[in-house]
Amino acid sequence: MSEGSPVWVFDSFRPGELLGHHAIALDDARLADWEAIYGAVAAGRLPSGILVAAMMEAYLKAFSPRPPGNVHASQTLAFGDPVQPGDQLEAEVSCLWKELRKARRWVGFGVVLKKGDREVLAGEIRTIWAK
Repeated sequence: MSEGSPVWVFDSFRPGELLGHHAIALDDARLADWEAIYGAVAAGRLPSGILVAAMMEAYLKAFSPRPPGNVHASQTLAFGDPVQPGDQLEAEVSCLWKELRKARRWVGFGVVLKKGDREVLAGEIRTIWAK
């Protein structure tokens, strides 16, 4: 689904379903945006927070539009290989699970960032889905 499509609702998700692939460049423009907010980064070494930002970007691009009122309940992160300025990453977003719990719609999303065949971040985002 994409813009102009129906809103993603709880029933739209299928555990195990791939929701999207997204290319993310750790290019000069992205680094300039990061440094404008957080200050200069050490030469040749990127902070792990830039990977978290890339993970969230991939998650937001994977499915749209979303209903208002979703709650980002928690996330887990596992960092892998380090990244360098100029690296090209591939993000894969999937639905890991979903369940009704105490009348709330919970959905777990997996996001994996890779540089080539090496994993640089694996995360799970747990969301209370509004509709």
